[in-house]
Amino acid sequence: MQFLRRIIRNRGRRGTLAGIHKLISTIDQKVRGRESIDEIVSSLDAARQPLWGYFRRGPCSPLAAKALTLKVLNLMLAKRELLARSTTPLSRPYGLVVDPSNGCNLACPGCVHSTSVKALKIFDWNKGLLSEALFRSLMQHYGSYAFQIMFCNYGEPLTNPNTPRLIEIAKSYYVQTAISTSLSIKRFDAEAYVRSGLDFMILSIDGATQKVYERYRKNGNIEVVYRNIENLVRAKRTLKKRTPVLRWQFLAFEHNAHEIPLAFKTAKALGVDQFTVKAPFDVSWDDPGVQPADVPLTNVELDSGTEEKFSGNYAVDSDEMATETIEHEFETSWADKLAQHRERQPASTKLPVVPSEHTCHWLYKTMVMDAHGRILPCCAAPHSAGELVFSTLTHARPDDCFNSELYQEARLFFADKAAYQEERAQSGGTPGPYCAGCKFDQLVTDIGGKEIAQSLRTFGKGIIDSQTIQILSGW
Repeated sequence: MQFLRRIIRNRGRRGTLAGIHKLISTIDQKVRGRESIDEIVSSLDAARQPLWGYFRRGPCSPLAAKALTLKVLNLMLAKRELLARSTTPLSRPYGLVVDPSNGCNLACPGCVHSTSVKALKIFDWNKGLLSEALFRSLMQHYGSYAFQIMFCNYGEPLTNPNTPRLIEIAKSYYVQTAISTSLSIKRFDAEAYVRSGLDFMILSIDGATQKVYERYRKNGNIEVVYRNIENLVRAKRTLKKRTPVLRWQFLAFEHNAHEIPLAFKTAKALGVDQFTVKAPFDVSWDDPGVQPADVPLTNVELDSGTEEKFSGNYAVDSDEMATETIEHEFETSWADKLAQHRERQPASTKLPVVPSEHTCHWLYKTMVMDAHGRILPCCAAPHSAGELVFSTLTHARPDDCFNSELYQEARLFFADKAAYQEERAQSGGTPGPYCAGCKFDQLVTDIGGKEIAQSLRTFGKGIIDSQTIQILSGW
């Protein structure tokens, strides 16, 4: 601790990028050295005030500096918990995936809303709209530590008329926000989304003409999509805003690949900021006529300065609840948080003697919630192959959804399979976590290192150097 204290004492003389890098590097050495949670927490508490002092000398407001301090220190703690394979992490998820609506007006093949999928009742996915009260409860528990929220999973976010308000609440916690939408909805208030402070909007448009587009985006209307894009671009111009950044995302199938050049030309004409061609998931199990195409994948920035646009979106007015929550979380020491955590989770100090070689990163980095408050560990949809609803958030849930029994079991499955099997043998036949039979990529999360690095570059306009960003995001 002496080296850390020396850095802190000298901060008045050298409150520079290099000083912050040394501060973070010192904590990182302890994290990678597998030091105890008590030692790590002590380092976080020692770094809290110096980091806040440094951040507030930049372009950040005092409250934004506290929020950034919490988020950065939580990243270091989350890295420790993943490396140690903790089953009950003290850290909070740094990414949140939230469905404002469980419903959708389209019926794309392979989706929970596909006509045939619904008829076969493959997935447990009921319609519903996320309320402001329930979302506020989520943010009160986890918002101070989150870097990014994706307002989409299986629902169409635009079908919830309150989605712009949810975005405003998220922004008050200094969180970067994004949604993915078909934009094929007739009642659409473009100005409300621009005013909300939304950072990024993915436009899922897989074709340039109606006949080709509707082959996959069933029930979609390409003319409605084009009109909504025009309204968004006009609203940005009228309100003098550079966000949301609009990305036309084209999933390349055999039936639509020939329209990629026309789609690119149309995107430029409409004033979209980015155009990307992506490989889709294989949905031929649902519709054999829809097959992925073997084409070059591209990502073109049609209007430069994306990160500069994001940087301007951190100047937000924090509402009363967000201010109180951020202040409370900042003033509560990490040592006190650990003591409270141990009271709630008596087994929180138990770790594998030798950390397992592999674990699922979703279980430590990103948490998912649907419109009904069901907590999921990843972006998969609940069905019969194992329990995937790990908890349910209520307006005033006292316990920690991120450390529910199923979350703990799922982490134990990867950390110590023998201990997991022993625990399952004593479970009395209750359903085990879906994760024990998962076949998805467990290393890549929807909100991962790339997204964290981008957030750190834009929060405070270069206030954190590239080497420090690599330490914070490169795990």
